[in-house]
Amino acid sequence: MIKYTLNEARSIAIKCAVMYEEKLNNRQFIIIYRDRETNLIRHIEMVFQAKNYQHLTGLLFVDENGNTLSKRSEYFYRKCLSKKLSNNEVAFKADGTTYLKLEALPIIISFTSISKITGDSNNRQPYLYVDKIVGGVNFCMGLRFDDRISQYVPVSAMQRNIRELTYKPSQILAIMERQYGDKDAYRKIRHVAKGTDLGRIALPDAISSMICLDDNVQKNDK
Repeated sequence: MIKYTLNEARSIAIKCAVMYEEKLNNRQFIIIYRDRETNLIRHIEMVFQAKNYQHLTGLLFVDENGNTLSKRSEYFYRKCLSKKLSNNEVAFKADGTTYLKLEALPIIISFTSISKITGDSNNRQPYLYVDKIVGGVNFCMGLRFDDRISQYVPVSAMQRNIRELTYKPSQILAIMERQYGDKDAYRKIRHVAKGTDLGRIALPDAISSMICLDDNVQKNDK
């Protein structure tokens, strides 16, 4: 685990916010996977919003007296984008999770190309309070269900083997993307598992009605 200085942490948050805005903010993703236990094809949907970004950095947003500013996550994100976030406005969490999150933060931007497995959290990792996990052998991202928008949202990430954090790890078959709030079908394909032809898989009606494979060309992140 890298022990960043406050200045290094602030710089990482600012740099990654630009990439987050370009590739993830206000994007919705459908993750199609084969359930390891039942062999059935299932899916989950997740969305990235401005308010999720601060959670992914692990940083506390504080005032001039060092008091934590709650419910200001969107303002934190805007300050990162405008490069106006100062060292005096951030602090590390006492539990040490900030360092773990900052280390994984740059990888989140390309999560679609490195996420091969998903599963429910086994709840064995301290301070990782999530419902679902997506990732691979070197990276995992925790998702929590947000009742307000009825979607999974990202709340944490770390450079760990996902198999250590899930039970019944299941293979991700495909990840597709659309703008959040778009009522049209998912069309942009961000990842397809090696050897998988989506056009030949008998997808459940619930999934088939949500996606369009007319442009069935894989477009992984670089």
